[in-house]
Amino acid sequence: MKILGLTGGSGTGKSAASAAFAQLGCGVMDADASYRRLCDTCTPMLEEIQSVFSDVLSTDRKLDRKKLGAIVFADPQKLLQLNAITHPYIRQAARDAFAAFEAQGCQLCIYDAPVLFEAGMDALCDATCAVLARRETRIARIMARDAITEQYAALRIDAQKPDAFYEERCDYVVHNDGDLDSLYAQVRRIYDDILG
Repeated sequence: MKILGLTGGSGTGKSAASAAFAQLGCGVMDADASYRRLCDTCTPMLEEIQSVFSDVLSTDRKLDRKKLGAIVFADPQKLLQLNAITHPYIRQAARDAFAAFEAQGCQLCIYDAPVLFEAGMDALCDATCAVLARRETRIARIMARDAITEQYAALRIDAQKPDAFYEERCDYVVHNDGDLDSLYAQVRRIYDDILG
């Protein structure tokens, strides 16, 4: 089984690209979805986060992601601290998912991870692909998806890597400012190239 690391900043459309790969029969491991599950269920990770960023757990001991987000997206050092805590848990969940997809006979598994390189997960991938989009497109998508203000969406984007970071490191780049047909055509070319 081949693993394609799919990355890019918030609001670029990684989920849409993942869905396009899934339609081609690929397994998809979504690091963000895995992180959200861990935020609800992984007591050891939550205790580590609480010990560093006090007062970010709700009364039912779940992570207040908006409160934590406001802290880490305003301070790059705090974001690094959070990533150091969460990445090992996310990495293990990814390994478990890869093993399950391989057991099902998947030929290509997509690892959708915004911080693929920062977490060192690119080392587990046979190839990497960035999904990029214009800043204004990304802000609009994030506002619609997360019901947040333009200012908070821009803050989130500004805390992330620039396009050049991905262009220098990735084997493939998908430009996702057009329609779904354009996205699907780009995904199909990458799929054929990897498995061809």
